[in-house]
Parts: sequence; C-alpha cells; structure tokens
Amino acid sequence: MLEFQFASLAAFCEMAPHGVYVWPTYGLGLLVLGGLTLANVRQHRRAIRMIQRNLERE
Repeated sequence: MLEFQFASLAAFCEMAPHGVYVWPTYGLGLLVLGGLTLANVRQHRRAIRMIQRNLERE
C-alpha cells in the first residue's frame, strides 16, 4: 500500500528545505504547459477559419 511520507499536509507543502525549489518549478511547468495549450488552440482555430475561407472561395 501507499503510505503518506510526510507527517502532515503542512509538512508536505513545506517539503523541508526543498519546497522553495519544488513548488515554483511545478508552477512554471504548469504555466508553460498552459501557454502551449492556449497557443495550440488558437492556431487550430486560425487554421479552421483559413480552411473555411478557402472552401467558400471555391
């Protein structure tokens, strides 16, 4: 079975001396992934609009 490795939720959030490095890294990773997702969605919509315009011209 999985065991919780920290004494409490507060200890988990602090992660002893490493929390200062761990949480900003997770935040930056989520920010980058969110930005890439947003860029992909916008590019997809732009491509769909371009294809629709080209089909309307024909």
